[in-house]
Amino acid sequence: MNTVEQIVEALSEVMTPSSVIVCVGNDLCGDDGAGVEVARRLKDALPWAVFDTQTVPESFLMKIVELKPETVVLVDALAFGAEPGAIMMVETKDIHGQGPSTHGPAPVAFLDVLRMMHPCRCAVLGIQPKQSEIGSGLSESVKVAVEKVAEAFRRLAGEASSD
Repeated sequence: MNTVEQIVEALSEVMTPSSVIVCVGNDLCGDDGAGVEVARRLKDALPWAVFDTQTVPESFLMKIVELKPETVVLVDALAFGAEPGAIMMVETKDIHGQGPSTHGPAPVAFLDVLRMMHPCRCAVLGIQPKQSEIGSGLSESVKVAVEKVAEAFRRLAGEASSD
């Protein structure tokens, strides 16, 4: 997905009024902070709950379960072999093994536990990192991708509120 419109289209297939957005990452490790930066840009701007979980999404399990979401969309830096800044939406059933996360256990493990506690649809919106060196900021290509993802969520929220 290269355009905001393509991201909106992909998100519209999974987002519902009771969806929750879980943003994961380590902003001390370059592009691994992509999910965290998306959360910052969405703060208080959406009708959906947005969780900035940093590297510990499991610490937010009970808060997420209490909301009883129909869908959980996890935003994270994922190495899927594309150009830096590429964006890909995958349902977790399409991720084999634990998946390629840049900061430790893949998001699939967290989402599996979440689904055991509260059956719901789960999808991962991944941003291909360029680098994840400690102390570096986001690369330019990932900054652009982060803004596209944030804009897509904002547009989708605008469409949802006008329905």
